[in-house]
Amino acid sequence: MAVGTTPFLLSVIQTCFSWIKDVKNASNTKLSINLLRRSLGTVPKDPKDPEKASESYKTGPVDSPAERKSIAIKLKKHDISLTLQVPEFGDARRPAETEASARVLLAHSEFKAALVPGVLPTDAFYDQCAAEVQTIRTFFPHLASEAIHTVFAAWLTFVCTMDDILETLPAAVGEQVLAESIQMVQGRPLDSAVPGAASDTRIQGLTRVLYAHATALLSPAGARAFFGAAQAVLEAHVDEIRFLQGGLPRDLATYLGIRRRTIALAPFFEVLKSEYLPAGFADGDATAWAQLQTDVSCAAGLQNDLIGLERDLEGGEQLNAVVVLMRGSNPHAGSAAAVDEALLTRCVGLVAAEHNKAVTRSLAHAARILSTARDAAPAAAAAVAAVARHIMLLSETHLTWCAGCKRYDMAAGTPPPPPPPLANADPGVTAVMGPQLAPPRGIYHGLPTYPANAPALRGLTALVTGATGVSGYQMVKVLAAAPKRWAKVYCLSARPPPDNFFRDLGEGARRVEHIAIDFLADPALIARQLKDKIPSVDHIFYFSYMQPAPKGNVLDLWANADELATVNSTLFTNFTTALQKTQLRPRRFMLQTGSKHYAFYLGPAALPAFESDARVALARNFYYEQEDALFRYCGAVGARWTVARPSYIVGAVRDGALNHLVGLAVYAAVQARLGRPLAFPGDYRAWDREQVQSTGGLNAYFEEWLALAEGVEDQAFNIHDGLSFTWGRLWPLLAGWYSAAWAPPEADVAKYRAVTLPYPETPRGHGPQMTLNSTFSLLEWSLRPEVEQTWGDLAREHGLVLDPFHDRYRARIFSFADSAVIGDAPMTTSVRKARQFGFFGTVDSYHSIFDTLHELAQLKLVVAPVVNQFDFAS
Repeated sequence: MAVGTTPFLLSVIQTCFSWIKDVKNASNTKLSINLLRRSLGTVPKDPKDPEKASESYKTGPVDSPAERKSIAIKLKKHDISLTLQVPEFGDARRPAETEASARVLLAHSEFKAALVPGVLPTDAFYDQCAAEVQTIRTFFPHLASEAIHTVFAAWLTFVCTMDDILETLPAAVGEQVLAESIQMVQGRPLDSAVPGAASDTRIQGLTRVLYAHATALLSPAGARAFFGAAQAVLEAHVDEIRFLQGGLPRDLATYLGIRRRTIALAPFFEVLKSEYLPAGFADGDATAWAQLQTDVSCAAGLQNDLIGLERDLEGGEQLNAVVVLMRGSNPHAGSAAAVDEALLTRCVGLVAAEHNKAVTRSLAHAARILSTARDAAPAAAAAVAAVARHIMLLSETHLTWCAGCKRYDMAAGTPPPPPPPLANADPGVTAVMGPQLAPPRGIYHGLPTYPANAPALRGLTALVTGATGVSGYQMVKVLAAAPKRWAKVYCLSARPPPDNFFRDLGEGARRVEHIAIDFLADPALIARQLKDKIPSVDHIFYFSYMQPAPKGNVLDLWANADELATVNSTLFTNFTTALQKTQLRPRRFMLQTGSKHYAFYLGPAALPAFESDARVALARNFYYEQEDALFRYCGAVGARWTVARPSYIVGAVRDGALNHLVGLAVYAAVQARLGRPLAFPGDYRAWDREQVQSTGGLNAYFEEWLALAEGVEDQAFNIHDGLSFTWGRLWPLLAGWYSAAWAPPEADVAKYRAVTLPYPETPRGHGPQMTLNSTFSLLEWSLRPEVEQTWGDLAREHGLVLDPFHDRYRARIFSFADSAVIGDAPMTTSVRKARQFGFFGTVDSYHSIFDTLHELAQLKLVVAPVVNQFDFAS
């Protein structure tokens, strides 16, 4: 990183550093720091004023670049040339150093001296300080704020020093050190929140100095943004340790998910946004900003890996995208002693292509941001453009810095040809799926579009398990409706499909074949059936599920965790074991699990639930077992995987008694016929608690996208309808649809019976346990003689085929409905990750429930609502 200082700057540093040392020797450390900061100045006092914010930029053109330029770099020891694309900004250089730069150097020298007490003011020390300040100048050549420049230089020093220390620590100590440092950047003193105490405290010391330094120079909002992003970088280093230790999949997608965070650019970006964006502009299109930052960070991380590749090969470095990709194809590849040049060339080409796609996506995100700001006041629009420009410019300036550090020559290049594919690489979508969205499709909005001429998206074969269930059949419908993409859809289930199965698929039924296979059978038998019926498969969509019969109370549905886990883990492992005995090798394997992953049924969990939340070990959870089996299977056969985690699923199939809407529809129809109101069984906390619903059709569109989109491989995603949901909102609507009265929760608390979940600890690890307060349950209601008699009358009138009061169905139907409406803890999952990766599909949950009730009626399972048209004004 060493960059020589100019004589002018060196003289300033040498003169001023002796003054700093004298002040420190006078036992007045705070005086030296405060004098420096007073000389330096701070961020504009009103950074949200776009007129003032613009004064801290030398912005140049405010528009995003419309073009890309290609940079050619030839590796020194291997006959390989890189062609990397970056945004075309023209001359991005900054004028020569000025007196202001000397003040930044002075402040940075003080910071660096505080990191290592007793450091000697040698020429090497001065050079290091100047190099770090110059690096920030290279990254952000038009940034004029000296306070921000100083903080950015401090962050660069912190990250590099932390990296060096972490390399010397055992994995367990490194994780502990990072956990304590994360607590410190949150502004909290070390306490019992981090168990134990790390044996090494060097990084914690660095963190303490950085925290004091940055909070003194940034505005309060800027400091919060900076340290929030810094926390994410530290968390990524924890993931990096686990990646190296084998605790995370050792594949390119997982590595890239870590690398785009450990490159440590997010704190820069968050400060720029916080200090200079006009109020509301970061929140107004948060997804586009997040995607822009993610893709620029991804490009920068891959620049480091590609330009540092030869050094990494010589040093046996594992944390390099090319090395990860090479070892995914050949576990023995990636060492300097025995490099497969052909494999190396192909992997370099693939990683360079990944870099160029990230740059292309960043241009699209920036264009979207600028389009959103186009109608704003001119000063505000200029500030938005300037911030977007500074973030995007890093794709170019970081490459310049990388090449300079390694002394590589950069020349204008031609656009690169597509890289040759690896023998076992995923031949998925090669064209970028940008933010283009399809027009509304019925009640669905924001669905993705797919390139019509992409060979990788034509003539595909899918295998859908659990195909007669509420989720599996929605998947079959979506695939059957896209004949150019999906030439053949194999549907597996233990029982034959109902008579409407093919009829409701319309023309798409010609491409659908059902095969009856019981996954509880011996894997060898399953394998023979698969071999006999299915010659090949591109994508697997797994939805198989079995629910042991509940015994009959509101807690019992999920109470027998061992029985539930045993049967469902067996289903999955039998299937994957059988697959390995066949010739079938899918490109990707999509497993649908659900929000039980977060153990909401065991009590309050962290809200909203993120995909990265730790597993909950309070009870056996078969979703964890299925995921682990999925990882093993895909690792063994070279497939990529995805996991979808919906919430309560809204949908209609003939063979689907485990559906909370069936119980609610029976309740509404019977109460309406009896002339009684729809009383709510829970209390006001249950009435008001926020939940999310997951419409089966939207889930299926999302899961098709998981199979086809780039960059989502080897990731888990939450999915729901995209808006919050409460029973208090639905209850009056449900009553109106059935022309019934309704009653809110009972006001007299003495009339409730309380049931506390039988787990002393909550899934989130703290706080009180959830209490289920109810005046009655729908399962109890179903046992009333007049209820069953009234339903019999309705069934004869409407020709219904489902008897929800049969011993086979009663507990399942009404216990599942009770589990949805009775409880006091919110149940929400976040779909921010899906949005960040590019899926924007939504549906109105209330409209979806209305349509589903009518679909259930068409299937002759329930009585139809008397209202035929959904009223958006209700």
